[in-house]
Order: sequence, then structure tokens, then C-alpha cells
Amino acid sequence: MEPTIGVFVFASPGRDLAHRRCFESLAASDVGQDYTVCMHPSGRTPREHWLETHELAARCGKDWAIVLEDDCLVGEHLLHNCRTWCMPRHRDFGAGWLYNAGGYLGVPTRRWYSGPWEWFGTVAVLYQVSAMQSLVDRAWQRMIEAPSSPWDFAISWAVHANSKKIAVQYPSLVEHQEDVPSVVGNVHGGHVRTSRGTFRADWRRDARDPCWWDGRE
Repeated sequence: MEPTIGVFVFASPGRDLAHRRCFESLAASDVGQDYTVCMHPSGRTPREHWLETHELAARCGKDWAIVLEDDCLVGEHLLHNCRTWCMPRHRDFGAGWLYNAGGYLGVPTRRWYSGPWEWFGTVAVLYQVSAMQSLVDRAWQRMIEAPSSPWDFAISWAVHANSKKIAVQYPSLVEHQEDVPSVVGNVHGGHVRTSRGTFRADWRRDARDPCWWDGRE
């Protein structure tokens, strides 16, 4: 059976244009209207809102969960392309970056992220629900220990601290809306504000990726 997938949008008020674009792209995709918008409630800090959104996703009862930031645009075949991606089935998979930040891979190949434990780009992340709460707990502890560390750094750190790896999807399944400012004042260089042309809204994987590992990977 194909894995079931819950989709969650991590959202903040006052971003009406970004939301309209995001929700229109979801409606035009194989997600349709089957997603949950987690709007930042009053009385919560941004980090508390991050925690509550990710804990909700971790309890969704699906096999996998996708958490999208509200300034993204998704491809038409988002769910199909996740279900046919080989990387989440690897024993070392900790999370999947569906947004190829800054065109990280550069070439159409399967690859793990290989860099410092703290990495950016959580515009769209695929999680295995059974392992998600452990990642969220570690990321939250990291944010407490390192108050200046953004949540994308924290969840990336948590994946590595759990002795797992980050898989990066190529081509990017999601694009970042370059003209939408961060709600918490994060400033990233222009080279990581988009997928640098690796996103194409109509891209569809023709068939399921073969499992390319042989147990020694």
C-alpha cells in the first residue's frame, strides 16, 4: 500500500498574498483541499507555534507528514512525487527536504545533504510520523539550549543528533515565494531564497524510484 500523507501549513497572520498563492497552488495539486492550516494563535511565541504545529503533525495518524511554510508554492504532483521517491524508505532517512534550497544538488541525482549539522531550508519537509515526535523533542531542546538558533537549524540538528540523514529532493517539489519577508526577521542571502530554477510546477516522476541501496549504503 502507498503511504498515507498528512499535509500541514505552518502559517502566520498578515500574509494574505502569500497565503492566497500558497493555497491556490495546493488546490491545483494532488493535495487539493486535504490539508490543515495551523495559524499562529495570539498569546503564543513563534517558537511555541512551531512546536504546536509540529506536534500536531506528529499525532496525525498518517504514515508520513509534510509541513509546509505558508510562503511556499507546491508542485501539481506533490503527493505522487513523495510516494514515488525512494529516499524515505532508506534506513538512514531522518527527514526529506522537498524544497531544494538554493538549488543545493545542482544535478538530477539522489543525494544526502552533506554539510554542517545546522542547515536552512525548511520551507517543505517530509517526515516519517513514527519518528517525528523524537525529532521535534530534540529540536525544541536545541532551541532552548541555543536561543539564537532558528527552527530550521534546530530540526536539521535534531536529524543528525538522532544519527539520521537529510535527503534532498531533486528537482525541487516546492518553491519559496522570494518576495515575502520572514515573520521573525530572518535574512537569508539571495542564493537561497529560491530553488534557483530546480522547481517546475508540472514535474511528475514517471515511476517509483528503484531502491538504489543494497544494504551497504
